[in-house]
Amino acid sequence: MENNTTLAARKEQRNPLKRAFSAITGKCRKIALAVTTMLTMSVATTVNAFAASTPAAGGAPVDGEAAFNSVVGFFATWIGRIGLVVAFVGGVMFALAIKNDDAEAKTRGLMTLASGFVVFALTLSLDLFGIT
Repeated sequence: MENNTTLAARKEQRNPLKRAFSAITGKCRKIALAVTTMLTMSVATTVNAFAASTPAAGGAPVDGEAAFNSVVGFFATWIGRIGLVVAFVGGVMFALAIKNDDAEAKTRGLMTLASGFVVFALTLSLDLFGIT
């Protein structure tokens, strides 16, 4: 006995999804495509969930704006400290450039010093941006 199945027929037999969709014709295929697309999109989309403002474990209700401001305040404090460190490094660079009488190094030192103070000043001026 000879096996008369062709390669394409064997591939079609191995792929059950292709066999299932080849049985569906015309209008049924369009309906199946619409249904599977809707199911895929409903799984892929996110749902917004909002927390209730009830006290959690006996504590006070959490105000979203106050929580945001406290997080921003924490980061602003540390970024301001980093700005002061950068300004200190710029001052040291400028002092060493004066010692070596190097014009380019003086410029880099002053730019680093100024950028550190600008970062520090921005963290102090959060009131201007409405974040307190």
